[in-house]
Amino acid sequence: MMKLRQLLQGVRTVRTETDPQGDVSSICYVAEACGPGSLFVAIPGLAFDGHHFIGRAIERGARFIVHQKDIEVPDGVTAVQVSDSRRALGTLAKNYFGDPSSRLTLIGITGTSGKTTVSYLLESILTAAGFRCGVLGTINYRYNGKFFPAPNTTPESYDLQRILNEMADAGVTHVIAEVSSHALDLKRVDDCDFDLAVFTNLSPEHLDYHKDMEDYFRAKQRLFAELLPRSRKNLPCKAVINADDPRGRRLIGEISVPVLSYGLENAGGVSAQNAVVSLRGIRADIRLNGEKIPVSSGLIGGFNLSNILAACAAASVLGAEPRAIAAGIQNLSFVPGRLERVVPSGGVHVFVDYAHKPDALEQVLRNLHGLKQKRILTVFGCGGNRDRAKRPMMGGIATEWSDLTIVTSDNPRREDPLEIIREIEAGIDETRIRKASPEGLEFDAAGHVYTVLADRRAAIEAAVRIAQPQDIVLIAGKGHEDYQILGTKKVPFDDRLAAARALRLKFSGRMSPAFSLAEVLAATGGRLAAGDADQTVYGISTDSRQIRPGNLFVALAGEHFDGHAFVAKAVEEGADGVLVADAGKIKIGTANQQIGVIEAADTLRALGDLAHAHRRRFSIPVIALTGSSGKTTTREMLACILGQEKNVLRTEGNFNNLIGLPQTLFRMTDQHDAAVLEMGTNTRGEIKRLTQIAAPDIGLITNVGPAHLAGFGSVEAVREEKGDLWLHMDPAGTAVVNLDDEAVRRTADRWSGRRVTFSMSAGADVGVNDIRRNGARGVSFHLLMNGQAHKVDMKVAGLHNIYNAMAAAAAALACGAGAESIRRGLSMFQPVGGRMEILRLQNGAYLINDAYNANPASVREALLTLRDLMNSHDAFVLLGDMLELGDAAPEMHRKIGLLLATIGVAAVFLQGDFAQATAEGAREGGLAAERILFLQDDEEAVAFLKRKLRKGDWILVKGSRRMKMDRLAARLGEAIGVEKAEDQEAAL
Repeated sequence: MMKLRQLLQGVRTVRTETDPQGDVSSICYVAEACGPGSLFVAIPGLAFDGHHFIGRAIERGARFIVHQKDIEVPDGVTAVQVSDSRRALGTLAKNYFGDPSSRLTLIGITGTSGKTTVSYLLESILTAAGFRCGVLGTINYRYNGKFFPAPNTTPESYDLQRILNEMADAGVTHVIAEVSSHALDLKRVDDCDFDLAVFTNLSPEHLDYHKDMEDYFRAKQRLFAELLPRSRKNLPCKAVINADDPRGRRLIGEISVPVLSYGLENAGGVSAQNAVVSLRGIRADIRLNGEKIPVSSGLIGGFNLSNILAACAAASVLGAEPRAIAAGIQNLSFVPGRLERVVPSGGVHVFVDYAHKPDALEQVLRNLHGLKQKRILTVFGCGGNRDRAKRPMMGGIATEWSDLTIVTSDNPRREDPLEIIREIEAGIDETRIRKASPEGLEFDAAGHVYTVLADRRAAIEAAVRIAQPQDIVLIAGKGHEDYQILGTKKVPFDDRLAAARALRLKFSGRMSPAFSLAEVLAATGGRLAAGDADQTVYGISTDSRQIRPGNLFVALAGEHFDGHAFVAKAVEEGADGVLVADAGKIKIGTANQQIGVIEAADTLRALGDLAHAHRRRFSIPVIALTGSSGKTTTREMLACILGQEKNVLRTEGNFNNLIGLPQTLFRMTDQHDAAVLEMGTNTRGEIKRLTQIAAPDIGLITNVGPAHLAGFGSVEAVREEKGDLWLHMDPAGTAVVNLDDEAVRRTADRWSGRRVTFSMSAGADVGVNDIRRNGARGVSFHLLMNGQAHKVDMKVAGLHNIYNAMAAAAAALACGAGAESIRRGLSMFQPVGGRMEILRLQNGAYLINDAYNANPASVREALLTLRDLMNSHDAFVLLGDMLELGDAAPEMHRKIGLLLATIGVAAVFLQGDFAQATAEGAREGGLAAERILFLQDDEEAVAFLKRKLRKGDWILVKGSRRMKMDRLAARLGEAIGVEKAEDQEAAL
């Protein structure tokens, strides 16, 4: 309840009849929303007049009426006449909800085009900067993971104040609002205090509402000339304006508030340099406040570079750091319905865009024309019961810039679709553009062609069916809309879903990625020995046993095999192309003359080059991680974190080498928002090459220790090899640095770019405190980030896993992940099989399966974790050799023996060539000889353990991969029994 006199503060009243002291239960401007004690505001609308519904509002219980026309009300109803009831509604709502914009940072974005994209970009940047964002826009209203339908770009004033209040109460700090010319003209936002306003551009639109372009401009100008000057907010700069736009420049000259301008052509305060715009995205250096910020975006087109500048300018005014700006731009892979790519693509570039007016359609097509590799095919129509003057203009634009145009329906509403199409056709120059029948439709090498298919679904299907790899298909007009308006009904229809279905049908059974042989040649520097350079291959394979139709088979030569011996088999299985070292030495049969044959001297290098070319098709953040131990667990933790917000591509299994990493990259599609790649090495130079292939944006070295010394010779050489990740990364990237590892710190001294750090000590970007060991349940701790502590309960044990968690959190932070996603991802993380995987056996003992691999550091961490877990119970260890340690192997094993003695295990079973060295260390450390056993027979060991194990005891199984110690973990589980997952949870 609120007193009427309180609500009326600031409202310009003409007169008030009866008592202004009454209690108001709610405010409404729709009669059906009224209830007992409501205040109804009668607004003269564009279609209906609220004054005609006053009686209905009173019937439903309204006892207060705000009106601008003369009315009579019954006794007991208070009438308040105002000069402008629409304007009064905003003030009443502001008072009712406690002036919510004063509790928020409010950013308004206005302009004909780009509002939605700038709002998405700015939301992504501010989120990366640690702010909590809400958005009011064309596509939806959203905050804190909640999404609501958007009936208008800018809500009615009452709804606007209500939503702002909900956002403020929910902890939102920044609200980004798309502000339409209608909202400004109808004064929906007049009772909001804006901190900042952004002007993108102005071109003809809404001229069925505005008298002319000057009237349209004046509506937009109100935000900057009237509302910003009276705002009580105190940012040093209040306006961000596009200096490339003529009316933007005019606006700069006509307003009094401080302005930060941006532009691609008229360099203002914010500009771009070294821009590369392609069908896979945008890369550029943003010049901002004297700094250079390298950015990478998945958005398409030069106009989106302008939108990026607008978002960068606004973000800088709002206090976002350069690294948050770069991360936020990269994190946004697409904007719904704004040149949104449709997948699967099969090599055809299919985009859905909201362009539904002449200027927007021409802008999109101009940009695509500059990026096209082959041809452009456009599907579009015009809405019914809307501005008819634009129809012939759009017909002329579409056919001028497209090789083939299909004119179809949009939202015909109450008009005849064919009549709308005839008006579109009136603008097509039939002396230059040939009209073709939709049957047997195809491109015409002699010139541009168009046809008519009124059924929008059929038009989309025809366009996809005709298109070939490297063609562009633009489906324009409806963008994000998931409906079509036929008559007065909304029928479910989504351009994106229709196009995706057509693509799946077209490329059914074919694999990704798609390459023309010309692209393979360009990527690898190879020679075309046979076939047509325009031929397309689908999917890359190095295994003749797993060939799929259309594949390119890459023949690799190894120590124990040579893929060239299997080329003929690969072709028999359906390969359409082969990449070989010497085309003269292969035979593929005379019946296979259409097979493409490419010759490259080093096919392994060519494989990597091709993977690199595919990776460069995408502008998603790529995180690469390496280290002596913890790589896989950290990789999975990081993927779990990023998976809270993104679709993540990650290395699977041990695909972390010069063959496996390319195969991971070939799985990258437009559906991925980020990639997490593990890099392994046992020979000098591998990390350098893997970095060249993956071109990571973020690089993490977990730690450096004595691993693979047979190949490297010394820990110093290991450090140099791991350090190649940062040495060969793009200088604009980010290094994630473990400050507690002295070797990693030394390596980081060579890195001059952005870094995100983690440490157990104070002063790092990511840290921990309040560590609590919870036995078999794992560990709990507070993760420290951005000056705040976040409680994390992890289902894995061991101090080393806390380091892995810090590493993953720091990498996620570098990628722009939010604190809650990091906390939730770590809490949801499940142990990786064979890596400190704790299983409760049916006899009450616990089995730690850490048999995936072993080096001195990982064995030490496993044994120390075992010591923490065993408490007063017995511990048993089954330990295989640590391999690839070279001359240091005996001493490394002796030291592990010493540690075994320190822990005081009940028994240890040793296996391998260095078992005696481990035993010597254990005896030297004081472990009784009868507790040191040599593993001769698996069944004897299992029987021994079955006899000795008691409830609460622990078994650790550990060893290098080639020792196959996982067989013992599996056998113990079989012999004793492993509790079901739900029983384990209950026990823990």
